[in-house]
Amino acid sequence: MPPATRISGLAPAVLVGIVLALAAPQARAQSHFEGDIAPGSSYEIDVPAAWNGALVLYAHGLIQSGLPVTPPSAQPEFAALRTALLSSGFALAASSLSSNGWALADAVRHTNQLSGIFQSKVGAARRTFLMGASMGALVAVKLAETQARQYDGVLALCGPVGGALPQLQYVGDGRVTFDHYFPGLLQGTPFEIPPGTAFLSPMDPGGPSPLFLQVVAAFANNLPALVRWAAAANLPHDTNAELADSALAFVGLSIRYTSDFVERVNGKLPYDNRDTTYVVDATSDRVLNAYLSGVLNANVARLDADPSATNYYDHNETPSGRIGIPVVTLHTTRDPIVPFSHETLFGATVAGAGRSQLLTQIPIDRWGHCTFTPDEVQTALGNLVRWVETGAKP
Repeated sequence: MPPATRISGLAPAVLVGIVLALAAPQARAQSHFEGDIAPGSSYEIDVPAAWNGALVLYAHGLIQSGLPVTPPSAQPEFAALRTALLSSGFALAASSLSSNGWALADAVRHTNQLSGIFQSKVGAARRTFLMGASMGALVAVKLAETQARQYDGVLALCGPVGGALPQLQYVGDGRVTFDHYFPGLLQGTPFEIPPGTAFLSPMDPGGPSPLFLQVVAAFANNLPALVRWAAAANLPHDTNAELADSALAFVGLSIRYTSDFVERVNGKLPYDNRDTTYVVDATSDRVLNAYLSGVLNANVARLDADPSATNYYDHNETPSGRIGIPVVTLHTTRDPIVPFSHETLFGATVAGAGRSQLLTQIPIDRWGHCTFTPDEVQTALGNLVRWVETGAKP
């Protein structure tokens, strides 16, 4: 728990709106600050007129490499979060990164710098919480391990908290098995996507793209292959609609984000499936499942990882579990982008470090990536604030 000097000065938390107000409001004019935090990276700070003395530092999720870097306020989810937090008395600070893609190291550094900038512009906050979504959740966890004295608690939403390598394994396994069941449909290799490849759904600007329509047609024309691929790739689903949505979401993930992982380690491959055994549990017939699994394992492409690439992601982007402040995680159980298995890995890592008393994990039985309701986020953040204030673990 944080030192007692940081606990005094805040009244017991009371649930208000989407978050918990921490203390009697202080009279203060609403303030907004913005500026550059690093070359190509900007920050934004907002303080409500009735500030409760608490600050939330927000780390955003993965944005496709190559897209323009935009300030936090240009991201729709941030705008909604800012409205909710400010209306409940919280100050909020966030930054863009110098570049998009899997810029985890930059995100950790920039997020950590925000508290110092806030203090120089506004003054010291009586509480500072970290909140991150998707990749940003891993950012918050890393800071809870390495800079715990600066913060009071973490809310990690739908994050790859098991580390980069398990996420790379999930994406790589899904792509090589996809290529087995739908050969030639996607160009390139699992981690080398031809530049300019567009996979845009009807909901994306300029969509749908021709490749999206081709993938939809391939799924519709070969449903047995779709079912077998989903089983081999561990795509989460409870219904046929979730199966289709998971399949399309995964293809989009594979095309838009995987090349960046290789580019960040000088073109070396951080994925290996030489010893992976794939299981196709696609029917009620065990003999047929065993046959399908055998065919897949005999014919799927096998790739060798470069040890320097895997060592980089293992040493730099794998949680140690040595969290030093309360951490609450929130994750949907059928997440096709960042699988729920990350929560199992993270829980085991924290237990191995002897820090389970500082971790509460909240599963949400639902399909989708970060598909939480406002009430669920409200409850999770409320649990965190109450935990920090009273010492009562949820």
